[in-house]
Amino acid sequence: MGAKVREYMTTDVVTVTPQDTLGRARNLMLERKVRRLVITNGREVIGVITAIDIARVLARRGAPWRWRNPENSLVDRFMTRNPITISPEESVSTAARIMSNKNIGGLPVVRDSALIGILTETDISRYFSEELRGKFKINGLMTNKFRVISPNTNLKKVAKLITKGNRALIVGFNGNYLGLITEGDIALWEPNLAKRYVLIPSRTGRMNRDAKVESAQHIMKEIRVKLNPEEDAAKAARFMIEWQVSVIPVFDKGELVGIIDKEDIVRGAANA
Repeated sequence: MGAKVREYMTTDVVTVTPQDTLGRARNLMLERKVRRLVITNGREVIGVITAIDIARVLARRGAPWRWRNPENSLVDRFMTRNPITISPEESVSTAARIMSNKNIGGLPVVRDSALIGILTETDISRYFSEELRGKFKINGLMTNKFRVISPNTNLKKVAKLITKGNRALIVGFNGNYLGLITEGDIALWEPNLAKRYVLIPSRTGRMNRDAKVESAQHIMKEIRVKLNPEEDAAKAARFMIEWQVSVIPVFDKGELVGIIDKEDIVRGAANA
């Protein structure tokens, strides 16, 4: 029957209530290094909110003089209600199929309507690395959904490129690839303006100060792993876990030919 969800799920789930603010949710994501929070009423799951949801809200803010700080808005307004959940006794492959088909990055795990865990793309990558060795080569799962950008590209442009269907941006020039940026890396930034405005507490109240948007090189993750299309995809999954990255670039004879990410790994697990 294969591995069960309960064997690979994360039991330490980060939760908030509908009455928590987006600011608190955002801070929890940063502190706990997660990109998905489960919204609960007691132990009952009533919603989910992701870093992308929060980033979209923050990016909609207008000029500073028209602000009502969105970080003070309640989670209840922006959460996804009635999320898909899964039983701990279901198979990991079934969970992977649901996540792949519905294009979601995690499933709250419930027993008798109570939250007991969460299964994410990271958990499925661990399953893939342990249970699916030799099942897929990287070239069977990798995609070409990436763009190469200059290290000096500003974050406003970075955000636009990510939203155009690119799963990753490779930072470099003239064949010298330095780092990569994923949706998760920029999700909690506020790239809505050519300049972002920082609120600074002062004795006379809060004042605005212009701050230049930083560039791609300031948020990129260094490329530490390069894989070949003919290598085992389980190796890619293992490196994702060990290096705490969600994307690995794929090179053939020194040429960048694609990327493989956790979404691809989930797709592989769904079809194993």
